[in-house]
Amino acid sequence: MQALAQNLPAKNRLVILVFVFCCLLSSPRLVMKAPIPGRSTPDEIAQRSDLRFAKLKAALPQRGVIGYVGDAGESGVAPYYLAQYALAPLVLDRSPNHPLVVGNFPLSPSAAPVEKLRLVKDFGDGVLLFAGEDQP
Repeated sequence: MQALAQNLPAKNRLVILVFVFCCLLSSPRLVMKAPIPGRSTPDEIAQRSDLRFAKLKAALPQRGVIGYVGDAGESGVAPYYLAQYALAPLVLDRSPNHPLVVGNFPLSPSAAPVEKLRLVKDFGDGVLLFAGEDQP
């Protein structure tokens, strides 16, 4: 490696040293500004959730009760409450027995089809809008 560096002209070695120095200068800033996993503030989480559901909210009625399906078990509780918060004043009922049903699958964006529901629109990022089979 050292023999290779000695074979390079002085100008090339200087360019490489400046490049490495600039990379090292930016590293501390990246480390200091990087978000710490698991340490998001509640406001940041709510803002991300609001952005995630913004397009869906525009496609839904302003008030009323709509259905909700999502990830099962303990992992689906927090996403349900975030969806409820983002879509308020709509009320989300954790049931697919409604004319309109929100699908929220943040952990598995390619969710399997839900029984008795027809996909109306995929808003991306695991946010789906379903209609009951008997709905037009």
